[in-house]
Amino acid sequence: MNADAWFAGRGWTASPFQRAVWAEAAAGRSGLLHATTGAGKTYAVWFAAMQRAAAAPAAAGRGLRVLWITPMRALAADTLRALQQAAPDWQVEARTGDTSSAQRARQNKRLPDALITTPESLTLLLSQPAGRGRPLQAPGHGHRR
Repeated sequence: MNADAWFAGRGWTASPFQRAVWAEAAAGRSGLLHATTGAGKTYAVWFAAMQRAAAAPAAAGRGLRVLWITPMRALAADTLRALQQAAPDWQVEARTGDTSSAQRARQNKRLPDALITTPESLTLLLSQPAGRGRPLQAPGHGHRR
């Protein structure tokens, strides 16, 4: 996904800090982003994450490529809407206390491309029998247990 084209399609222009985040991510660096509310932090980090995932060697099949941890369920819902708009070709889902049992069961079998969750829900996911021993692997990196 071309971030500039996506922004232009909405009549927006990427800010210098967003471009800096994308450049740092492309160079393999990580960091801490601090900006005012409404400045575009979500899209800065999201497009950087998609860029990194796209640059990684293709994994067999699909599965979790981005794990997005947010502190509150309400933020997870807002983030889900934003990320789904920015990545229509990705399967982006949330897993919070509001997630239906059918969706949780489906996620236990196969995680989406991107999962937005809270620390509490991530703990529960990893403590499930299906989650125990499941490696959370960054694209292009070996399994970690």
